Amino acid sequence: MVTFNFFTMKNFVFLTFLAAALLIVSSCANSNFYREFAFSSVKNNVCKTLDDKVVIYAIFVDSKYTGVWSEYDMNSTSDSICKAINWLEQKAAEDSVDLKISLEIHKASNGRIPIKQEFKRKTLSATLYDQKYIDAERELNKWSDEIAAIAGKSLPRDKNQSTKTRNNLRDTERLIARLRDIHKTDNIALLYFVNNYFKDELSLALNTDHDKNVEYGVISFKNPAVIAHEFLHLFGAMDMYVSSLDKKIREKKIKLQMNKRFPNEVMTNSPKSLDDLMISDFTKYLIGWDKELSSDF
Repeated sequence: MVTFNFFTMKNFVFLTFLAAALLIVSSCANSNFYREFAFSSVKNNVCKTLDDKVVIYAIFVDSKYTGVWSEYDMNSTSDSICKAINWLEQKAAEDSVDLKISLEIHKASNGRIPIKQEFKRKTLSATLYDQKYIDAERELNKWSDEIAAIAGKSLPRDKNQSTKTRNNLRDTERLIARLRDIHKTDNIALLYFVNNYFKDELSLALNTDHDKNVEYGVISFKNPAVIAHEFLHLFGAMDMYVSSLDKKIREKKIKLQMNKRFPNEVMTNSPKSLDDLMISDFTKYLIGWDKELSSDF
C-alpha cells in the first residue's frame, strides 16, 4: 500500500517519471542525461499546455466500499479544489503565464451531485494491485466511461446545426468533447472524487502519456496539494518520488536524485502544505510554461 497519497498509473511501468513516458532521441556521449529524451506526456492528449482557459470538471462518486458524500464533505472538498486553483494561478502569474482555471461541479438535472458507481474490485487500490497493469487500466477506463455516460445526460443538448453528427455522450471521450464545446476551450481537466477521507487509499491520473484514451484523474483525498499534484499530471507533469512499486535500481536512483534536488516540488511525495511547495523548472517544461529544458538538466 502506498504510504502517502500521491500516485499515478505510470508507477506500473519502468522508469515512471522518465522512461515509461520517454522516447530516446539522442545518444551523444557528452549530452546531459535528461536532455537525451523527448517526453511523451508533453503536449499530449486533451490537456496539452497549462495556460489560457482551463476548466476543472469535478464529479463526486458514491460507492459502497469507498463511502458516500455528505454535503459537508463535498463543500470542504470544493474548498480544497479552489485552494489548489488559487495556488496554481498564483504560480502561473509568477512565471508570467496567463492562466485562468474555473471549477464546474457535476450536478444532475434533479439537483443531485454524486453519481453512484462501484469499482469492480470494490476499491481503487484493489483495482490497481490485484491484477496486471493493462487489466487495471482497462477496468478503470470502463468505470470512467460508465460515469461519464451518466453525467452526460445532465448536460445541455448540442443544438449546433453546423454538424450533421450528434454527439452521443456514451463515454469519457464524448463527455469531454461536449464540455469543450460548452466551455469553448480545449483544456478540460476531468477529475473524479471518491470519498476515502481518513482511509488508506491513493489518488492517480490515467492516460497521460498516450492518446489511446483521454486523460482523467481519480482523487481520494481533500488535500489541496494532492489535488494540484494530480491535476498537473493531466498536463504532462511526472512524479518525483520512489514508490513501493519501483523495482528498477536505475529508476529509484533517478527519482531519488530528483527528489533530493527538488524537495519542495509539488510532484514529490511530500506531506507539506501546498503553500510550502513549488513548481520546479523541470515540471514547468513538462506542462508548457518553459519552452526548453534548462541547461542545468
